[in-house]
Amino acid sequence: MSKSSMLLDLVCAQRDRMKALFALLVASGLFLALSAVFVRPGDDAFPILIIDTVLVVGALAFFGATHRYCTKRAMDE
Repeated sequence: MSKSSMLLDLVCAQRDRMKALFALLVASGLFLALSAVFVRPGDDAFPILIIDTVLVVGALAFFGATHRYCTKRAMDE
């Protein structure tokens, strides 16, 4: 068994926990949207808002794709 296949098995074994992570990321996204209303470009908090947005959107994309792949993989087996 290759190392990448073993890694995918380990990640897909945590598929049920990904749902809780999705909930946390969605809540973080909602808090970011709320803070985006009050933070304007030029404020000291604006760069932090941008970094947080990139991290939350990137994490949602990564875990969404991983969850979809693992679900499809489980259905094929």
